[in-house]
Amino acid sequence: MLRIAIVLSSLLLTDVVSAQSFPFVIPGDDGVPSVTSRNVLLGGPIDADPFVTVRDGHFHRGDRRIRFWGVNLCFGANFPTHDEADRIAPHLAKLGVNAVRFHHMDMQNAPNGIWAAVDDNGVRHLDAEMVDRLDYFLARLHEQGIFANLNLHVSRTLSPREGFPAEPKNLPWWAASNKWVMYYDRDVQAEVKRYCHDLLTHRNPYRGNKARVDDAGIAIIEMLNENFFSVKGYDLYRTMSPRFQASLIQRWNEWLQDRYTDQPTLQKSWNEGQPKLGDHVFANAAWSDGLGGWYINEPDDGLPSKFAVPGPDDQTAIRLMPKHTTPQNYEQQLLRDNLSVEKNQPLTLSYWVRSDARRSYQVELSTAAGGNWRDLGLFENPPSTPEWTRVKRIIFPTESISHDARLVFSIGDDVTPIEFADVSLRRGAEADPLPDGQSLASKSIGIPEANWPVVAHQDMRQFMVDTELAWVKELKTYLRKLGVKVPITASQVNYHDHRVHAEANDFVDLHNYWHHPMFPSDAPWSASRWTVGNEPMEADPTRSQWPANSLLMRTPWRVRGKPMTLSEWNYPEPGPPSSGCVPMAAILASLQDWDGVFFFDYDAFSRPGGDDSLNESPFFRDEANNFFSFNGQPVKLAALSQFANLFLRGDVKPLTDEIVSTPDAPVDGTLALSHRLSVSAEAETQANQKLPDATNLRSPDGQVIWESTPPTHGTIRLNTPASQGVWGTIAASDFQVGETSIHVGAADPNYGLVLLSSSDGQSLHNAKSIVLLAASRSENQAMKWNAERTSVGTQWGHGPTMVTSFDLTIRLPSKKARRCFALDSQGQRQSEIPTVFDGTTLTIKVGPEHRTLWYELQ
Repeated sequence: MLRIAIVLSSLLLTDVVSAQSFPFVIPGDDGVPSVTSRNVLLGGPIDADPFVTVRDGHFHRGDRRIRFWGVNLCFGANFPTHDEADRIAPHLAKLGVNAVRFHHMDMQNAPNGIWAAVDDNGVRHLDAEMVDRLDYFLARLHEQGIFANLNLHVSRTLSPREGFPAEPKNLPWWAASNKWVMYYDRDVQAEVKRYCHDLLTHRNPYRGNKARVDDAGIAIIEMLNENFFSVKGYDLYRTMSPRFQASLIQRWNEWLQDRYTDQPTLQKSWNEGQPKLGDHVFANAAWSDGLGGWYINEPDDGLPSKFAVPGPDDQTAIRLMPKHTTPQNYEQQLLRDNLSVEKNQPLTLSYWVRSDARRSYQVELSTAAGGNWRDLGLFENPPSTPEWTRVKRIIFPTESISHDARLVFSIGDDVTPIEFADVSLRRGAEADPLPDGQSLASKSIGIPEANWPVVAHQDMRQFMVDTELAWVKELKTYLRKLGVKVPITASQVNYHDHRVHAEANDFVDLHNYWHHPMFPSDAPWSASRWTVGNEPMEADPTRSQWPANSLLMRTPWRVRGKPMTLSEWNYPEPGPPSSGCVPMAAILASLQDWDGVFFFDYDAFSRPGGDDSLNESPFFRDEANNFFSFNGQPVKLAALSQFANLFLRGDVKPLTDEIVSTPDAPVDGTLALSHRLSVSAEAETQANQKLPDATNLRSPDGQVIWESTPPTHGTIRLNTPASQGVWGTIAASDFQVGETSIHVGAADPNYGLVLLSSSDGQSLHNAKSIVLLAASRSENQAMKWNAERTSVGTQWGHGPTMVTSFDLTIRLPSKKARRCFALDSQGQRQSEIPTVFDGTTLTIKVGPEHRTLWYELQ
């Protein structure tokens, strides 16, 4: 009987969900005026001065402050045809978008990138047609009041045809596309400058023949994108081509020459600063009859082990024999935890390793203290071979951690058995003399090895910071000489040493994702083998571990006195809570008084064979077809337009109290609903801050209330004069938002959003019209989900998209009766819905039978 009851319940729920779903597509070229239009928040055509500048820590245009509510475009989406541009620009304006981030323009050849093919002389030039399309698109955007954020180097990879070595296989993503070598290799830097010159000095015939540097429609510029250098250290040097190793050694020796002048001075400094090799952080691993303080992390008993395996030099080893690979390398680990380290105090790591065949593994010293995973100065992927190899590293911990650091070996990306022996971690270090044949005079001093003096390693790290800062300043100075007048930044906030932000960047940028798509370690960006988590961030506000990083916990990273932008943010598709990314960014960016939000992305595609047939234009589709694009996802698009009121119109007011902490010890992000947070090198350490209950976060004035029961349930209530609402796991629940009562009916999955927002900025009491947004999720028809509902593989289904809604009853305090209209996908009235007014309260009842996700109250 129990089985029958479960089946009947499942069938009934399926029927309910089916009844709650209906086709709903917001056209990609909808620019028809309606009550949902948010182009009223834009400032009108951008014809001339003033340019965007920075004043008092924020963006300004003339005497007025300006914020950006934007979207990203990638690859071929940066280069619409003229006809497409004429249709897209008004649509984006109607959605309330006042800025577009032009991203990944430089990765591919035309028609999906800005490049022409490399010519016979080994030179790559801009493609004339793509430049023309970009010119025309920018002109149409600026006519609508939409600014541009131009990204310069993002993903161009210099090729052998251009005279550069091919990039090594398995290069970390943060070093690919010449990102790492760019900081020091002068030839790579010259190519970057050439591209900047050609792109920025080009004159746009559709903008009065203005050079881009003279066009006020270009609001801000990002020179780099996700470019690590000093933060990741110099272990990557070992995997670089001889050409790029040589150029690094050259710059390193030039730095040493400036610092020490001659060899005796250098050797004196390196020898005098050498500490002694000290205590063991933990007892050396013997592994003769057990793990001995170590742990094996495995998801499903997929990592058998053997002890007392013969090792080198009469040592005993542990043998790990993976049964299968895991989706992520770190899902099979050998680790030692509960370690304590001190910032900048050297540690010596040594161990033996071998494998049955050549393979790689990952070794790291890391922590997740405070809910945020990060490495502490060691994170690399060395090779192992059938021969026993002694590995030795000097580690300079990047922060002090008490009993919460871990030494980890991750092996989940390969089934080849691997063995470890005599793992040792000791405080201090020992040093050998400088190798014969290396001298400052001949500029031949190599990159420090593990047995070099500690001061040599410290110098190398300082060289990397200085070199990183010098390149950012050099490129920025070059752009200023070209005539760039607007704010410029380099890479994102966690990719640079703090000095770069403090001394060089005009504004600071952040990238973040909640449940970024995950791929098997042996198939990155596989179209068929991927998963996207389906837990809402509203339910787990402090979770901050890849792939789900809470935006709340990133709020302390702002640099005080600099504008802050969030240029990539999303809950990726097709997870049911994906639409929550819009309100989450709107409330946190507003409370923290940030200066720009760019959702990733509006669209990203590659035209097959350069087909520009308007009948097949990817801009005007009726379905969602990738992880990130808002285009084709009607709930996200509707939320994008109406939650613009919170950020652009300023319905949510910034917090008044402020906490400034040090860059190496930012405060906890749970304080972000009560204080504006930032870091500064001049700040005092904010020790012993009293933290709020993370499951009951509230702004002091009651604008935002965030309640959660991690990791499954959470809701956010919004209460401002002009906008009220609730979202999260709201199904079958009642909410009180100020004096407004909201009852939400059943929905599966349990996720949805409700927003009441005035169309004219007046209070809800006095507004001429109010837009009511109510929806759970949207997905394509015939999507083929896996059992966990974390993937559809390649079976994304087809359009038109289906929106799932729910029964909703709202009792809204009102001075007058209002009529309620169900709106179509363009915001036009399609039917009237009865309301009840008793003299003080307006009662509205709507539901899926009205086949819409938004309504007008007039």
